[in-house]
Amino acid sequence: MDLLKLVYLYAFIVCSIYNSKLCNAVSVEQDLSLTKAEKLALDKFKQEVIHLMPEAYMKEDIYLIRWLRAKNLNQDQAKELLLENLRWRKMNNMSRIHQEDWSDLQEDYQYQIDSFDKTGRPIATLRFGEWDIRRACVSGKAQRLTRYLYKALDEATAKVRSLQSEGKQVSQWTSVLDMEGYAVSTHGCFCCLGIYLSYATAYENHFPGSVHDIILVNTPSIFEVVLRITKPLLGEA
Repeated sequence: MDLLKLVYLYAFIVCSIYNSKLCNAVSVEQDLSLTKAEKLALDKFKQEVIHLMPEAYMKEDIYLIRWLRAKNLNQDQAKELLLENLRWRKMNNMSRIHQEDWSDLQEDYQYQIDSFDKTGRPIATLRFGEWDIRRACVSGKAQRLTRYLYKALDEATAKVRSLQSEGKQVSQWTSVLDMEGYAVSTHGCFCCLGIYLSYATAYENHFPGSVHDIILVNTPSIFEVVLRITKPLLGEA
C-alpha cells in the first residue's frame, strides 16, 4: 500500500472520531439539562436498568442519559448498548485497569490529564506524533497498547466524575492530539490501523457523550490535505 493510501486510511479513522455524534460540543448547561422528552425517557430507563448497575456512579442521571442520547432516546437500543458496555468492562477488567503496572509504556507513549480549558473541563493531551505505534506492533504489544488507550479514555472520564464530586460544573473532557513527529513509517502500518479502529470503537461504544471536543495540533501538511478532503464527506454521512 502506498504512503498516500495509508495516510488516507488513518485520516479517515481520526475524522470518524472527530465527527462522531458522541463528540458532543455543547455547553455544560446544555449537557446537564434535560428536555421534557429526555426526562420522561430517563425515568423509564432508570426503572429498567438501575438495579443492574454495579457502580454507584452508573446510577446517576448524568451517566444514564448518555446511553439514551447515544441512541436518540430509543429505550431498547440504549439498554442493549449499556448492557454490552457492562460486559465489555467486565471482560476487560476495567475496574482494575488503573492499578496495573504500565511502566513498560508510560515513557514512550505519554499522555497527560493535568490541565483544564477555560470552562473547567479537563484536557487530555496525547503526544501522538511521538508514539511509535509500529514498534508496539512488531514487539508484540499491540493488544497491550490498545488496553493502554482504554485506560486513557477511562481515566479522563473518571477525572470528570472526580470534579463533579467536588461540586464543579463539569460534564465532559476535551482531547488534544499533538501530531508533531507523525510519520507514516511509525503510525501507518496495518497493525497500527487495527489499534486505531479498536480505540475508535471503544470511544464510541463505551464512553458516549463524554468528550466535548477533539483538537488536532501540529498536523503534517499532507495529513491536513486528507483531513480537508475526508471531513466533509464524513460529516454528510
